[in-house]
Order: sequence, then C-alpha cells, then structure tokens
Amino acid sequence: MPDCLTQYQDLSGLTNVSQADGNRVFAGLPSRQPVGDRGCSMRRNRDCRRRMSRVRGLAPLELVLALPLLLLVMALMINFGTLACWKIRALTVARNALWESRWPRTPSSNPRPVYWPVGANVSVAGGQHVPQIDDPRVDQPVARGPTLPGGTIVNRDLLDPTRGLRTATAGIERPWTMIANLGSYRLRAETCMIDDKWQYQRTGLSSNYQRRIDAIWALAKAPPALSQAYVQAVVNILQAPFRASLAPLDRDPEHIYYGQLFGWGRSAPDYHPGLQRFCSLDRELADVRVTQLVERIEGKIERDSRGRIVRRVQGVPERMTQGFISLYQRVINQYRRLGIPAEAEIRQLEQKIEVLRAYLQALQRLQEQQSNAAAADHRP
Repeated sequence: MPDCLTQYQDLSGLTNVSQADGNRVFAGLPSRQPVGDRGCSMRRNRDCRRRMSRVRGLAPLELVLALPLLLLVMALMINFGTLACWKIRALTVARNALWESRWPRTPSSNPRPVYWPVGANVSVAGGQHVPQIDDPRVDQPVARGPTLPGGTIVNRDLLDPTRGLRTATAGIERPWTMIANLGSYRLRAETCMIDDKWQYQRTGLSSNYQRRIDAIWALAKAPPALSQAYVQAVVNILQAPFRASLAPLDRDPEHIYYGQLFGWGRSAPDYHPGLQRFCSLDRELADVRVTQLVERIEGKIERDSRGRIVRRVQGVPERMTQGFISLYQRVINQYRRLGIPAEAEIRQLEQKIEVLRAYLQALQRLQEQQSNAAAADHRP
C-alpha cells in the first residue's frame, strides 16, 4: 500500500470516529479504535500537552508587562483625586479669607484654617471699582447728585454700586503624589464679591434709628433770619394764651369721655390739617402743597365761568362742626338704644346739635359768598 494511502487511512481513522466512540472516551471507557490508531492519538496528545505547557508559561510574563501600566493608571487616578481635593481646599480658603476681611470681622477673630499649610499663600485685595455694573437707571440725581435744587450737595460715592469690589486669592505648590520625578504642580483659586454695605456704624452714626440724611446729603443752610423766624413761630405757638382752646383739635374731652363710656375708644379724632406724604426739595411744589394746606384750614369753593361749583374743600371749622354733630347724635342714639334714663343730657345734646347746625349753615353761606366774589373778580 502506498504511503499516501496509509496516511489517508490514519487521518480517516482519527476523523471518522463515531458518536458512540466519543461518548465512550468522555465516559472513561476504552475506545474501540484500532491499536494503530490509538498509538497515533497518544503521540498527538503529548504534542498538545507540550504546546499547552509552553502557553501557560506566558501568564507571569504578561502580568509583569501589564503591572507597570496598571500602576501608572492608579497613580494618575490618585493624583487626579488629590489635585481636585486641594483645588477645593484652595477655593474654600479664598472664600474664608474674603468673608473674614468683611467689616466688622477681623483675621484674628477668624483664624486661618488648620488644613492650609503655612507655606501656602492667601491674600485679600479691596477698594477696587467695577464700572461694568454702573447701571444708568440708578444714576439718579437724588442718589448720585452731585447737586440738587436749592444747593443741596449729594454724597455721590456713598450709593455708588461700582464700589467695594474685594478679591481673595489662595495659592499652593505641591509635589505629585507617587510620581515625585514629575516635579510639582501649582494651584490658584480666586473669588470676589461686592462689599459696600450701608451699615450705620460705617456712616458715622451711633444707632440704626438715626436718620441717614446727613450722611447722604449736605443740606443747604437756610438764611439765619429765616431760621430765627421759624424758631420764633414755634415759640409763639407753644406760649400762646389760646393754646388750651386748641385742645378740641386732637384732645377733645367730650370725645374721650363718651368713647370710654360706650367703649368706642380712648382717643379723640385729630382735626389737624397736615401735609400728606410730602417730601420734596422742589420749591414750586412746596408752594403748591402749602396753598393746599391753607385751603384745608380755611375751606374753599371753586366755581367755573358759569358759576357752577367745580371743587369744594372743607375747612377745619366745617369738619369739626360735622364731627361734633355726629358725636352728639351717636350718643343720643346709644342712650335710647340701651334704655338709659338720661333725658336731661339728651335735651342738652339736642340743643348743641341745633346750635352747630345753625353755625354750619352760616359758615357755608359765608364760603359761598366768598367764592361768588372771587368768581366775579375773575370774570372778563
């Protein structure tokens, strides 16, 4: 038989093994291969084991080659975490230094953090301006000046929104962890804030209840003669012999008595005609408001060209008269509703009401006569 045919038969004996022979081999039973074929298979198994032993010997070599790379990756991870940690610490130290420099704090009351090394630097700079935030909408004359009508000087710098920029910087230099041959790295953190608060201590005031007018505006000084006239007017009011007669304006005893008797309250109404919510340095507007104040004191009736009433302002006498009429009428109704036997007092109150109504009619006729005369003077 030729050698090629013999080799073919050997290969066919290895490849054409039945399923049953395979099961017998895996079950640990002797195979039904021929003896010649079995010898060939044994030699092939020895070659396979020899090759497998050489492959298994490469695992330690692969570990030795991969270990430096793994260690490098671990070192980079550790260094990245350390760098991030110190970056956060630097930012925290900068913020701490910035806030501890704000008034009224001092560095002695807020010491340096213990985790920040002595060699690391931290600094705070202040007094800078930020012109980018200067909004023209807040640049109003009353707040930014420089002057107001009447000669009032405005402290322009006090309410300047661009003032008070404070900047804190923290820096540190550290060696690379586990990779000292790379040298060191530097970290720098910076934070800033606008710190120009309007505390009363910083404006020279001793209490928060003091007005800040003097700190914002240098008010124009009135002429000495005008100041003296104002002081004299106040003294004349306080020392006037008729001052006791002005008590019904805000301290009328009848209102207080009946209010306490019927539980209406312990105070009397205030008939003083005051300036309502007025604050201005405009002299023309002040003149208008003073004229309106005089009208609320005296009362006024305005008419058009046809003589019709277009505006009516009640004066103090008219408002007080109507107020006392309402009080007496209310007291009479309360006596009768409660069934209190006070007929004598009720008759006295009714007489007062009649007198006040007659006075009110006479007062209104007088005002109408004055308004008619004024309208006639303005007619062409």
